Amino acid sequence: MFTKVRHKIERSLEGEEISRGEILSILLPVIIDQFFLISFNFINTAMISSSGSAAISAVNMVGSINIFLVQVFVAIGLGGTVLISRAYGKGDARGLGSLSASVIHATLIVGTLLMLVFLLLHQVVLNLLFGTADPIVMSNAKIYFIGILLSYPAHAIIEGVNGSLRGLGFTRNSLKNSLFMNSVYLISNIFLVLIFDLGIMGLIISLLISRFLGAIFASYSMYQYRMNFRLRKNDLQRFDITMVGFILRTSLPFAAESLFFNGGKIIMQMMIVSFGTAHIAANAIAGSWVQLAEIIPSALATSLVPIVGQSVGRGNLNDVRKLTKSFVRLGIIAIVAVDTIMLPLFPLAMKLFNPEPEMIPIIFKMYLVAFVMHGVAWCYSFVLPSALRALGDGKFTTTVSLFSMWIFRIGAGYLIGVYLGYGLVGIFVVMTIEWAIRGAIFYRRFTSNKWMNHLELK
Repeated sequence: MFTKVRHKIERSLEGEEISRGEILSILLPVIIDQFFLISFNFINTAMISSSGSAAISAVNMVGSINIFLVQVFVAIGLGGTVLISRAYGKGDARGLGSLSASVIHATLIVGTLLMLVFLLLHQVVLNLLFGTADPIVMSNAKIYFIGILLSYPAHAIIEGVNGSLRGLGFTRNSLKNSLFMNSVYLISNIFLVLIFDLGIMGLIISLLISRFLGAIFASYSMYQYRMNFRLRKNDLQRFDITMVGFILRTSLPFAAESLFFNGGKIIMQMMIVSFGTAHIAANAIAGSWVQLAEIIPSALATSLVPIVGQSVGRGNLNDVRKLTKSFVRLGIIAIVAVDTIMLPLFPLAMKLFNPEPEMIPIIFKMYLVAFVMHGVAWCYSFVLPSALRALGDGKFTTTVSLFSMWIFRIGAGYLIGVYLGYGLVGIFVVMTIEWAIRGAIFYRRFTSNKWMNHLELK
């Protein structure tokens, strides 16, 4: 039985022009990367819980804004991955140096602009979004927001380098960059938050140290592979505005979809703020717990971009279809398996987070909803669109995300959660149903082959 299953999985992870070994060399480092990224977020929430619900609430509120903003330069790195993987798949190595340098320039420029704009507007933004929160929560949120903004230029460099490395399939090196950065962050948090009890300020100092050291480490990784990218000193010193503009235009669908998606999450966060500090903290805890099951499928979604991009560069649509379907199926198997393992561990997790006692049943209901909808809808909603974006169909995925998020999740979320009084659980149920709606549309799009209209095959 086990041998049969393993054989099926092995066969699903190989194409006509890409071997299982090549796919695993891209996939496994990304899985490890996602594990540490999400696990550190889980541990981070658990550590700051020692400072009370106000601290968890502040970190969660600002965290939603941070994800919204960071996704802009993450999307540029992802756009760079698509462009570099396609050029590499076609065997066109001449322009890789200028292309990879421009990806780093684009992420750095956007990260720096975001930092400057929101340093000026941070108080206005917090008051506009979360003005009804308790004063102590708002005070902590202001300090944390400023600290996060200062880390953006360094974080942007890391995303630009990682996006370039993934484009050539060097996911192991992008993994090393993320591991180094997050390890520094975790170790710093242990000392500054748990031992020295610096609370929010400890998180900020840890974040800045880890991001700036991470930028140096990532830059050295790029230097090591300069010959593979044909990257010269002149490429990094010369700002190619035409190439940067091309990368930004290519990345626009990725960025727009992330902004629409995370903008909707911020509005949902605004709804939750009206429920009180304990509910904000409960939402943060539930989110951290639920995300653990999403580690492997998230890695599959990230890995699918360069794999599909290289297959398109080779002109092999059979590999595109087969591997996309395989990654969706594997994601479903993985998310259901991990959820099943996590279910009996829930009481232990609540002891770690130490939420308000009356919040534990609410958090458990949210987890049960996620348990069901993870297997039904998550991979169709998040893994499948990665393939569509890599195929050049990003405008469609962005449009679908825009309408499903703002019309259904926000509209129905307010109606069910706030107006009808079903609260945090009601909002969470609506959110997971929106996964299913979006996933069904993406599935229909992929099976219709309409994405072929955007391809330029060799």
